[in-house]
Amino acid sequence: MWSIPSRPMRRDSWPVRPVLVAASVMALLIGCARDEAPERSRVLDDAEARRLVGTWVVLFWLDPAQTITTYARPAVPVTGTLVFAEDHFGRIASAELNGPTHDGVYDIDFRPFGFSSRDERAVPTVVARIDPGAKGDSLYVVLSPGKSRFAVRMAGTIAGDSAAGAWRAAAFSAGGGGGRFVMRRQRDTP
Repeated sequence: MWSIPSRPMRRDSWPVRPVLVAASVMALLIGCARDEAPERSRVLDDAEARRLVGTWVVLFWLDPAQTITTYARPAVPVTGTLVFAEDHFGRIASAELNGPTHDGVYDIDFRPFGFSSRDERAVPTVVARIDPGAKGDSLYVVLSPGKSRFAVRMAGTIAGDSAAGAWRAAAFSAGGGGGRFVMRRQRDTP
């Protein structure tokens, strides 16, 4: 907090310290934002990141040991579609996934597994992050991030035009589950 000077302040003796501190903080924030941009560009320029863009067919299998509901039919796989675009500006964020590199929409009905991943009238959004060169999982996907329903989290590896890994869904209420998934890029038809 500034103190009132005991003598009148001259125009050229304005308190410099608060201005310097504020300028330093702003420079630090701008510097941090600029440091993130080259890393983000490097990731989005990677072949894996470019390969994720497009339409994917995905199959989910439910692991009976991870099922929380009695309404699930674990033997029946759930099939759907994911559509990804690169998130160049990095404005999409969610509590479930830090630093997404891609965003998009999906069309998947999880009711055979005993839960729904979104409200009936909600836009079915998806966010994803590619970690090129990562050991282990290199693909992270969240269906319906930040929603009151079950956010489905997927983690796996991407190789060429396919990806595979594990998924899980949980919420505060009963239901949900987990298992494995396989994704394959849908080929464009002429």
